[in-house]
Order: sequence, then structure tokens, then C-alpha cells
Amino acid sequence: MASKIQNSKFKIVVLTQYYPPEHGAPQNRLHDLARRWVSSGHDVTVLTAMPNYPTGQIFPAYQGKFTFTESIDGIKVIRCWILPTKKKSTLRQLVCYFSFVKSSAFIGLFKLGKSDFLICESPPLFLGFTALFLKFVKDTRLVMNISDLWPESAVQLGMIGKGPALSFLEWFEKLLYRKSALVSCQTEGIVEGVKKRYPASRTFLFPNGVDLDMFIRQPKDANFAATHGIPKDYFVIGYAGNHGRSQALSQVIEAARLLKDNKLFFAFFGDGPEKEELQRKASGMGLENLKFFDSVPRDRMAYLLSQFDIAIVPLKDIKIFEGARPSKIFELMAGQIPFIFCGKGEGAEVALKSGCAKVVPPENPEKLAGAIMEFAKLAKEDLAKSGEKGRLYVSENFNRAVLADQFMDKLKEIGK
Repeated sequence: MASKIQNSKFKIVVLTQYYPPEHGAPQNRLHDLARRWVSSGHDVTVLTAMPNYPTGQIFPAYQGKFTFTESIDGIKVIRCWILPTKKKSTLRQLVCYFSFVKSSAFIGLFKLGKSDFLICESPPLFLGFTALFLKFVKDTRLVMNISDLWPESAVQLGMIGKGPALSFLEWFEKLLYRKSALVSCQTEGIVEGVKKRYPASRTFLFPNGVDLDMFIRQPKDANFAATHGIPKDYFVIGYAGNHGRSQALSQVIEAARLLKDNKLFFAFFGDGPEKEELQRKASGMGLENLKFFDSVPRDRMAYLLSQFDIAIVPLKDIKIFEGARPSKIFELMAGQIPFIFCGKGEGAEVALKSGCAKVVPPENPEKLAGAIMEFAKLAKEDLAKSGEKGRLYVSENFNRAVLADQFMDKLKEIGK
């Protein structure tokens, strides 16, 4: 067993399939956390995959490598081979997941030294196999960081049905909680779910937050509309993020169809497994008020969001997402961008408390279209005041600098 930690500076390994230069919620959250801990004097190493998300292709600078070590913002990052996939099939995704499970276990065995804590990001839940292996061979404390309850969410998304495989995954999920010194959870709903599965779990609420220095409202770019083919003087409704199953972006396309006769323009930025299908759907409807664009670099995201009049944060209508708090809502609050949240539960409650959002039921294009029109009719001054409320709210409640310190305090507590 890991012994008592004798000093206040920790050696920490973060095990995650997703990490910058990829874009996404876990990538951004974990890198921000590691960066802040390193700046506080801790030794953080990240064990991760060759970047490939969300395109399903290894990024050019990393192609042809089995392992690769680099430094990002003072953080040692050890990359491992992965067999990525562009296909949406469950089998292809499983092959992708387990290729990294195997390579990370092998490379971690030889390249990782002793550490005080091993923090494993889930999903994918399968990475827990590597986490348990490294916990045993490196004699370290395991911390599972749960950003989505698996396999429950996979069941509700239709990715897996009842049977021996599901029973095994449910057993394995409980095993991971039992073997963890701490289970950090992104939402209160996840905390409740972990406790339901293994009541003795030592849990900690580590919510999504935002880097307040990165997401600051920027001036409107007079050339943005022209360079992106947006008609002059149109009200811009933006979405920037993953185009996947969880977002159910068809609801936004349907809303665009309902509002096609108004001076409104829908701009979709990002990539993901559903993008091509969404593009075909929008094209089939002949929508001239909607356009898809590529992803933008992380350091350009604040600029991009500032070009939207409002933004949309959509979710699929499934029960488990009632416990979700998408990271995008905090970035929009910090950037003073009013938004519409298509969802229920915790995310809806946070959005309403911010003072800069409207909430509609998920996958209800008619209600979404109505909320868009309500925002579009507001004076610019009123939109700006709404955005200011969001900035104040997120500053007081979801500052990542504060959240990182709280997480470290919890590690010090269990390390005694």
C-alpha cells in the first residue's frame, strides 16, 4: 500500500485518453488543472494517447510514433500509440479504446516512476484496466475522475444493451470505486450515482469551471460576418463544440428551419462523428441561414464566442444528462455571451442562476425557436447586461483557480 506522504509537494500522474492539442471538455479541464498544480510546485506527468480527437486521425506531427514525450506548459506529457477510428460503430470504438488501454499500460510500466497519486479520467471506463494495473505495480493511490457515469450513459445512448457485457461493466465500475482513495465527480448527479453504486466511496465534487483570464469578452470583428458568409446585420446564433450523439444538434437545425424567414444566421463550429450527417440534413432542407465551419484553436475560442450574439448549448433528451453541467456554459458566462441551454436538471439550474441564459426542454425545436426570437428582439444594451450577470456569477462560483486549490486540499487530506 502507498505510504503516508511526508511532504506537501506531490508527484502526480494523470491518465487520460484525451489531452491537448486536442480540443474538448476533459482536455481543457485536465490541462488547466495540471498547469496550475505545476505552477504551485507539484510534479505532474500526463500519460495520454497520440492526439486524434475528434477527427479520428492522428495529428500530423505525431503520426508514425509508438510513444513520444514532450513538455506542455511545464507538464511532462508521455504519448502512447492508439488505433483511432472515424467510424461510429461500437466495435470500432472498442478497438480504439483498448488499443490505448494496452499501450498505456505497457508504456506506463516502463516510463513512469513512483508517484503519490494516479488520477484516471473516465470515460472511457475501460481505461480503468490500465489504472488498476499501474496502481498495483507503482504502489500509488488511485483517484478516479468521473465526468460521465459509465456504463449507464452508454446504455441510454443506445451504445450497449442488457447482457453479460453490461453486467461485467457494472461490476468493473464498482471495483474501480472500491479501489480508489478518492472519486472526484463533475456534478452532484455523478456524486449520487457513484454513492449509489458503492456507498463507501470517498467522493469529491470537482465541477467544470472556467479560466477567467482566457475567456474575456472581446470586441466584435467587423470583418467576421463577411469572411464567414454571414449576411450583413443578421442576428448570429452560434454553436462551438463537438458534433456528437450527446449534443443532438438536429434540434438546432430544426429550429433554424422554423426561423428561416427571419434575419437570423446559425453558425456551427467544430467537428465530430455526427457532422457529415448533420450537414446532409441541413443541405436537404435547403437552409441558407445555417453554415458549418471547422474547429478553431483553443486560444481563439474567446474571440469566436465574442462574435456570436447568442450561443446554444444543446443536449440529447436522456435521463442521465439531467445531471450534466457542460463546460461550454461556463465559458459563455465568462465571455459574457447570453445563451440558450437545451436540457434539464443541474445544467438548467446553473444556467438560470447565471442570469444570462434561457432554458428550454431538450430536443424541442419549437421551444428553442421561441427562445431564440425572444433574445433576438432584445435591445443590444439588454443583451450586454445579461452577459455581465453571467460573468459575475461564474467568477464567484466556478473559477478554475479556486477549484484547483480545492482539489489539491482534498489530495493533501487523503495523503496524510
